Amino acid sequence: MFIDASSPSSSPFYDLVLMPKRSHTEDWIEAIRVFIRDTLGNKNWQIIENKGKARLGIRFEDGTRTYKYLPYKWQRSNQNEIRHFIESVHYLHIKKKVPIDEAFERVKARAPKDKLPQSKTDPQVLLDAWKKYGDFKINTSGDISQQTWDKGYAKTFRKLEQVADSQDAINLLKNIGKFNEAGSRSREENVQRIASFLRWATSKESGYLLDSEIWNPPPKFNLQDFKGKKSRQLQQRTQDPTTPIEDNDLFRLIESLNLTPEEKKHRVEDRAKEWSFAIKLMATYGLRPIEVQYLEVRRNGKDTVWCTYAKKSGGGIGQARRLFPLHPTWEKNWNLIQKIKKKSPLPRMKAGAAEAFKNYMRFNPVWKELKEKGCKGYSFRHAWAMRAHLEYGLHPREAAPMMGHSLESHQQYSRFFNEELLEESFERAIERRKATHDVKS
Repeated sequence: MFIDASSPSSSPFYDLVLMPKRSHTEDWIEAIRVFIRDTLGNKNWQIIENKGKARLGIRFEDGTRTYKYLPYKWQRSNQNEIRHFIESVHYLHIKKKVPIDEAFERVKARAPKDKLPQSKTDPQVLLDAWKKYGDFKINTSGDISQQTWDKGYAKTFRKLEQVADSQDAINLLKNIGKFNEAGSRSREENVQRIASFLRWATSKESGYLLDSEIWNPPPKFNLQDFKGKKSRQLQQRTQDPTTPIEDNDLFRLIESLNLTPEEKKHRVEDRAKEWSFAIKLMATYGLRPIEVQYLEVRRNGKDTVWCTYAKKSGGGIGQARRLFPLHPTWEKNWNLIQKIKKKSPLPRMKAGAAEAFKNYMRFNPVWKELKEKGCKGYSFRHAWAMRAHLEYGLHPREAAPMMGHSLESHQQYSRFFNEELLEESFERAIERRKATHDVKS
């Protein structure tokens, strides 16, 4: 039912069509209508009942309208609260010139909490919607693979199960963030996944699985408060550069995977060969650990190696890229192109590539030593970047697309350039210029 404070009650059409004869239980509604019209003296403010709640409608001088839900159910026992709420908003907006959105939020914040309706949410409804969201992401939209859902989203779901009794979207996002340190990557991922899930579950695309009035999340780019700000300690940890692995250490590591005759049990030997192959690929082509599983050889006048892994990020989805070996002799001596063609076995990485590498190498004595220096699974990739710039003189604009990321992302690799390395780089630049130009002293 819609009550317009500006409607003339003497109109026969109004009495017969818009306002059928009221029952005794509707007297309180008429009282609020009269209050808005006569006491507040405003004919452009309306009251509407929608989904069992009171909603305030305002028509502005320019003809535009806005509608705001009051935090009260549409029932007789709340008539005083509804009237006082409207009166307070009217005073702030009309008398104090406070913008209507701000005025509404101020009054809502001061409303007696014991009078506000409590959302009665069923945790199972939320959890069931999440499962349907997974089916949509994997089978309908194809945005992610089953492996990605099982590996990453499953972690978020385990946390969601613990806070599924949250009363609304805001509280759910707050609660999901409490499991991880403010500003951490894990917290950011959980908040983004939950917000994306809620956005889908309250949309037409999902068939409105969840009530949008309760579960509609903030806009995509307004989640920072839930992600939190990094502490100084976390900033320091995440800004520390990954140590590039040096060539001599790379050879030591590969050699450490050559097992002694006593160790060469069939299964163990196979795993060592698989990881040796993976490490050579990462080092030669500057790959992320996951990318070793997405390689193919293409013929374009000569055999070239391509990576088809599509990395998803805030900037979009990466494209297949051609790989360039540094050093080219490694590609030849290790016979990498032929092994890629023959699909030589690679390690199983059910837990994720980086995690699988860490688990396999945790008992390796050489890797233990390198870890103390700051080496990680990405150290092979960082070493490629260092060789590209220091030894081969590639410009960042050239190296960035070879590595499959933006120039902005590539700048982060400059953190491993200390003064000594910069000095060496400068001297090589001088020598290159001398070799190609007639420089007069």
